[in-house]
Amino acid sequence: MNASRPMERLRRQLSQTALGPALVIWAFGYALVDVFAFIMGRAALGTNFVSSMPMFALGVGLTLALDWLRHALQRRNLLLRWALFGLAICGATAVQALFDVYWLRWLALNLLPSWQEWAVVIDLQRLFTVGILYLWTFCLALTLLWAARFSTKFEASTARAARAEAAAVRAEAAALRLQLNPHFLFNTLNSISSLVHLDRKGEAEEMIDRLCDFLRASLNADPMADVPLAEEIDAIDAYLGIEAARFGERLDAAIDVAPGLSDAPVPNFILQPLVENAIKHGVAKAKGVTRLHVRARADGEMLELSVINESPDDAEAVSQVYPSRPSTGIGLANIRQRLANRFGDAAGLETTALPDGHLAVIRLPLES
Repeated sequence: MNASRPMERLRRQLSQTALGPALVIWAFGYALVDVFAFIMGRAALGTNFVSSMPMFALGVGLTLALDWLRHALQRRNLLLRWALFGLAICGATAVQALFDVYWLRWLALNLLPSWQEWAVVIDLQRLFTVGILYLWTFCLALTLLWAARFSTKFEASTARAARAEAAAVRAEAAALRLQLNPHFLFNTLNSISSLVHLDRKGEAEEMIDRLCDFLRASLNADPMADVPLAEEIDAIDAYLGIEAARFGERLDAAIDVAPGLSDAPVPNFILQPLVENAIKHGVAKAKGVTRLHVRARADGEMLELSVINESPDDAEAVSQVYPSRPSTGIGLANIRQRLANRFGDAAGLETTALPDGHLAVIRLPLES
């Protein structure tokens, strides 16, 4: 009983500081890397995870340093604060990526000869891929730490219940907006690697540019701020460009925005989960060409944003993926929750099964 009290006290301290979440986030990330390495036949299960312990410690330390820096810059000018913080994240990413590739190279040359086939060669493609993965991990870790801190404050003080509840809602909105499918990034990097291997460097460079545009829009946007519809459409266009490189002629995408709606404010990244859902359950599961249509139009005082995917050659498969009953998918549930938090009952999301596809429509107040 006495021995359990120090452990319980340690558990509480870890849960109330940035160290606990940072340890969990990086441990989960390296566990995924270990699984992928095993599936790809590069290492026995557990070998990659154990060999990553120095990188794991460095990643946790850099995350804590960045989290501390974010607090230290709170009183600075907004532009200067984000400039310094952005440089710090880029610097941490560079340090982590370089340590990763050179540490694995050292292991391959001195302890694990079987790794020499892939770990010894260090080129720009490998540095870019590792750098993107670590940039994503740092941004995800800092976002979750930020959200967890708001949640912790909510639980810590009943005397400030109203303020803590507002903070929790804001943290929830941030988490919902930033919940991008990790498989998207993994598949995109695989597609870039394949294009480079096939010597289609022009297409690979275009795909990298579109990925950078998409990530820039994702990382720079305020999770709680509305954006002009034109900016939301630009992000969707960048996302569709990435997916078009993956699926080629199997994806026929079109975007149609009615005149006069470009400046209409909408919650940022409100359309991305719908488009990703349509591609994930439509294009990815269809053998033929899937037509995807993103449309925005005004209906009185309401703004209608719709995503339609049609796969005429795969009607039966699509109808199985999108049954006529209301969807319980996480992406759709997140959109509904965001709309409810922002507009209450004045906005909503409706999904409808079509004979050869699916229709999803967001209706929200049209504000000038």
